[in-house]
Amino acid sequence: MTAFNETFEKLTALQKEGLEPVRQFHGMAVEAFEQVARKNYAFFGDVLEFAVAQAKLTIDVREPKALFDQQVASTKEFAELVTKRATEYVELGKSLQETTSDLIDKDFVEPVKKAAAASAKKAA
Repeated sequence: MTAFNETFEKLTALQKEGLEPVRQFHGMAVEAFEQVARKNYAFFGDVLEFAVAQAKLTIDVREPKALFDQQVASTKEFAELVTKRATEYVELGKSLQETTSDLIDKDFVEPVKKAAAASAKKAA
């Protein structure tokens, strides 16, 4: 019975060790999801603010030329903000790509290479 318990404990430890990279990858995926979702939330908040401001301009400004000038100015500001947000998305994407690549190399590629090398030694 002791041998069975020891074998079962070893199997459990191996499973835990084998699943650790998957758990870490899942944690990174959840973090990435949150970051992207928060960026989207901020962007759509910007879109909402812009749309409401544009709608209110037609109520607040009675002169057509002044209305046009304010709409153009507001649109330019919004375009600058969208450009800033796009840059943030690119930076976030690069960061997530680096993190993912590092994690995959460390936890998936390297162990497979080690196992292949070990099996090649046994075969030789």
